[in-house]
Amino acid sequence: MDMKNIFDSINIWYNKFIEWYLVQPIYGQIFAIIGNFVLLALAVILIYYIIKGIAYLVFYIIKGVYYLLKGIGFGFFKLFEGFYNLVSGKRKSQAKEDIETDEKHINTNELNVFYCSECGRRFTKKMNHQLAANGIAFCVNCGKQFRLINALDPIISTYT
Repeated sequence: MDMKNIFDSINIWYNKFIEWYLVQPIYGQIFAIIGNFVLLALAVILIYYIIKGIAYLVFYIIKGVYYLLKGIGFGFFKLFEGFYNLVSGKRKSQAKEDIETDEKHINTNELNVFYCSECGRRFTKKMNHQLAANGIAFCVNCGKQFRLINALDPIISTYT
């Protein structure tokens, strides 16, 4: 078919639609216009979600292939690292041993950290100093009073 025949067939269908549309009563014409806009909106929404679904599908396929190749590469790295350590006589690299020994050291000063039972905030240095000195401190956030029973025993015994 050449372009003239295509335009002629489109013109024939368009003229038939216009004739049908003009024969309808006014409420039919209004409903036809509303229906055409609704169909157009639904078609656009459908196309949007189809494109969005294809994009998500492609994204997650690429993401999965990336993680698969990354895992395979990491596996080969560990395999060749093991071969290297086997050939060189090393058990494992020295840097990893240093990291593991650093993790075993725990700072005991950080274990004496107190938190407010009312609001959950960490005690400030001033509150910790007040607790150590007097045995009583107030939370700076919510105002709840805290008492250290072991610290109050000598104070109570001197007043009784």
